Amino acid sequence: MKILNVTSMSEFRGGDSQMYTIYKLLADKTDLKQYILCPDNAVLAAICKNDNAIFFTYKTNRFKLFSLILAIIKICKKESITVLHIHDSSSLTAALIALKFLNKSITLIFSRKRNNKIKDKFLNRYKYSHSRIHKIICVSKAVEAIFEKIVDKSRLITIYDAIDVEKFAQQTNQNLLHKEFNFAPETKIVGNIAALTSQKDIHTFIDTAKLIKLKTNTSDSIKFIVIGDGPLKEELLNYAITNDLEHDLFFTGYRNTADLLPEFNVFLLTSITEGLPLTIYEAFACKIPVVCTKAGGTPEVITNGETGFLADLKDTETLSNSVLKIINNIALQEKIKTNAFQLVNQNHNLSILQKNYYDFYKSLN
Repeated sequence: MKILNVTSMSEFRGGDSQMYTIYKLLADKTDLKQYILCPDNAVLAAICKNDNAIFFTYKTNRFKLFSLILAIIKICKKESITVLHIHDSSSLTAALIALKFLNKSITLIFSRKRNNKIKDKFLNRYKYSHSRIHKIICVSKAVEAIFEKIVDKSRLITIYDAIDVEKFAQQTNQNLLHKEFNFAPETKIVGNIAALTSQKDIHTFIDTAKLIKLKTNTSDSIKFIVIGDGPLKEELLNYAITNDLEHDLFFTGYRNTADLLPEFNVFLLTSITEGLPLTIYEAFACKIPVVCTKAGGTPEVITNGETGFLADLKDTETLSNSVLKIINNIALQEKIKTNAFQLVNQNHNLSILQKNYYDFYKSLN
């Protein structure tokens, strides 16, 4: 079986990261041969080159869709590709066009990570329900749900993402944030790891931070950290200042999250849409209690009071109360840490992801 993974993303975000993780997990399977096709300016291209992965690129000029279509056709013919695995919506458009010029025996698979509602347009319905799509792989049941009125359920499958649990479990608190921002040793950190985009709703994170400060004594030392970058950075910086949080809330930009996550006392995720973010699994593995909104698939792994706490979207009152409940109750902290670690270790470790994808690919024969 020869599998061509296709992405049109230039940045290296969750979808490409997990695709490349699966590529590496299956690299030793002699009955599978994998390839990657990505833009010539993609971060993934540099990673593939450094790792000696088998990859191809296409030019990202003003004719980039046409370039991607031609690249798919050329590679599929030259390498006798049997499975075309598509990892984003733009690539799906290109693949469906390319397949008109390719062998009908090629199996098309589409992966979807986010649960953004699909706009009710003819072209969207046509694309996602296209007869050439054999399966749509979703990272949560919440992602499956967005296709229910468009795609026959038999073509939908959920394969949950996974992380290297042992790697994150071994991470220790190095007090890097305390040193960088000159926090007092007793300072508690409530943090988020997210791109600064509307999807992640950092405005609600800021609103929750303000409410937490109002609910705590002046002697209580709690600081707020957002790790990540994005187009809303300036707007969010100004919003934090407007809410008198310039001395309490800090944006670090992109960082190695594995180094900083263990320093959090609570991981606070305030997204409005999600598939099921890897950062939740990473927090579980680092034994950091999680408080988050009911965005996408988060309720599929978080049970209130057991593996974390949930709140409705933009519900700053519940979010702030949950954060303070964890910070002020050591026994509750330990209970959540233990339960969440057990869940991620049993259900979302890389060995499980490897088996699930290998079995899935073999089922296509």
